[in-house]
Amino acid sequence: MSHPKVSICIPTYKQPDFFRRALQSVFVQSFDDYEVIITDDSPDESVEHVVKEFQPNIKLKYYRNKERKGSPENWNEAIRLASGEYIKILHHDDWFPDKNSLIEFVKMLDENPNADFAFCSSLVCGPDQKVKYLHLPTEKQLSKLRSSSNYLFPKNIVGAPSATIYRSKLNKRFDIRLKWVVDIDFYISVLKDNKNFIFCSNPLVCTTDGAPHQVTSECQNDKNIELFEWFYLYDKIKKYPIIDFRNFVFFWNLLYKYKVRSVGEIKELGIQFPPQILEAIVQLQKILCTFR
Repeated sequence: MSHPKVSICIPTYKQPDFFRRALQSVFVQSFDDYEVIITDDSPDESVEHVVKEFQPNIKLKYYRNKERKGSPENWNEAIRLASGEYIKILHHDDWFPDKNSLIEFVKMLDENPNADFAFCSSLVCGPDQKVKYLHLPTEKQLSKLRSSSNYLFPKNIVGAPSATIYRSKLNKRFDIRLKWVVDIDFYISVLKDNKNFIFCSNPLVCTTDGAPHQVTSECQNDKNIELFEWFYLYDKIKKYPIIDFRNFVFFWNLLYKYKVRSVGEIKELGIQFPPQILEAIVQLQKILCTFR
């Protein structure tokens, strides 16, 4: 049995109108050597009803989770079920803006066998589909990323997972302990194994920003989530005991945002981090706060 070139993985959770738009953008693609893997984490049948609108379609493979997996394990489930040479994640509220989007994604890897990972710029849109801005890393940022995958900490210049495509042979999964910085962690892991990546400046995908149903809306400004995940990721990528000025300022601002005044408050969140660095950040924060 032959496998498709691309597995388009669409992890879903309710929001049938967004999901319908995503599917519509897939089925008009000029490149057709693909399968669509849908993993449904919904508590109702709203997603399933949309799937039925597009059936019968041999490219469409729908799976309803028996128990809710949550994000990002629902993403992982779609990846596990994929059989394509390439993995193309498309979140259910994102979509391809052009019929040639998918073929351009595929070309990036087909024409660059030394790279396992590719990404594009993206049109970031509001829930009303109006473009808010173009997510486009600068040449300087791309150069720094080529030098070190850790450059993604703390700024995600890649963008949303929908802006990426990678070879399934990497056998990578998203860290289920994370929600807020899960994409950054994934990209760093992929690029540590092979620093070669391909970038397309054309926006091959539209991503949704600011919708109330999104995980980002749930995590943003949540002290426990943000503090835990940023310190957890920093520990995971093994950058300490040396902390550069850019990251020092980042952590100082993070602690200032949440009015954290002591190392003990951070430790209460179960965060493992070199105490000397934490103490230095906290002390600097106390000094600088007098000038604000």
